Amino acid sequence: MNGLNMASPRILFIFIEFADWRLARSTSYPTLVGLQHTLRQSGADVFSVPCLFRMDNNSRGNWLSRLQEMVGERKYDQVWIEAVHSDYDEQFLSWVASLAPVRLGMVMESLQYEPYVYDLQPNLRERKERVLRRLAYMTHTLMVDEVDVSDVNQDGNIKAMWWPQTAPRASIQDAPSVPNPYAVFYGVPYGKRGGWLRHPALAGLLVQPGPSLEYQTPYPALFDRLQQMTAQALEDGLPASPHMLQRYMDVLLSLRQNIFGLWLRSLQQGTAVVNLPSMFQGFPSRIYEGMAAGRPIISCSVPGRPRTNTLFADEQDILLYDPDSPEHLAHQIRRVQTDKALAARLVRNAGEKMRALHTTEFRVAQILRWMEDGVEPDFSRLTSA
Repeated sequence: MNGLNMASPRILFIFIEFADWRLARSTSYPTLVGLQHTLRQSGADVFSVPCLFRMDNNSRGNWLSRLQEMVGERKYDQVWIEAVHSDYDEQFLSWVASLAPVRLGMVMESLQYEPYVYDLQPNLRERKERVLRRLAYMTHTLMVDEVDVSDVNQDGNIKAMWWPQTAPRASIQDAPSVPNPYAVFYGVPYGKRGGWLRHPALAGLLVQPGPSLEYQTPYPALFDRLQQMTAQALEDGLPASPHMLQRYMDVLLSLRQNIFGLWLRSLQQGTAVVNLPSMFQGFPSRIYEGMAAGRPIISCSVPGRPRTNTLFADEQDILLYDPDSPEHLAHQIRRVQTDKALAARLVRNAGEKMRALHTTEFRVAQILRWMEDGVEPDFSRLTSA
């Protein structure tokens, strides 16, 4: 990293975005659009460009097809690039690799799964090989699954850092009043989840609410209109300039920020936020965001992920339940409903830990420091971060 401007690095940030809110809502604001915003706030000189999901990268309606034109001869200190859902060809990745000495691939999903997951989604069998081919053009990678980090570091071709999720500092709230007595689960009821939601032991205790609160506002329609109008304007010959791209990014950021605030309010609709067993092998963003929203979190532990399971202390920051027992989950929900001191302790401690260790601002500083000195932080203790 010698000779690079690490105080205010010049960064090309390529992130995944979606053509409609129905798909876009599953991608957490702090992970991508919020991440580049935090990089800017940290002093980095960031040029951000979206890669539209399932849109041909060479299509004139995709900003990515104009990237080489906009970049020209400019070089960067770092490139940050989403490495799972975007569809890059080798020519594009080779060009990206020529732009900066440090290239960071962001891996927002697990790369290996339990056998039942492959039965549900056979296409996931190819994910690890596909992502690793892309990471061959990177020097560093952020990975949300700690086992994938160990595998990549053991291979030794690039440097991998574990990437626990975050919430922006300003979004972390004190506990508001509870409008409903039940716990809420927001997520897709795939696999075993559907059975849990219908289980008699959880009747009246665990609810999958209707659409989150942004659907009561114009924001989803405005999001869709932004993507549609921009793609059409680019197809029709709108000059692809950094200035025009920044105008698009300003509107996108405003929409994403406002919708994120409504998402946190949605999580506040119940007495607790529940994380049901997941294909993803880690703590998903809804845990961190539920904590930011000031709600007790009830989650199963994650098998084979010891570092993940030390992020939050059972009975202090979070309540854990047996991932094979809906009855135990029901017991934990009842405890939060009836034991106000327990609920208050969970919210208070989780909020303190979020502010100390899991803000997006703090994580960005940790990532930049790691790329400079190679020392991965201990995410469970402030003193060693």
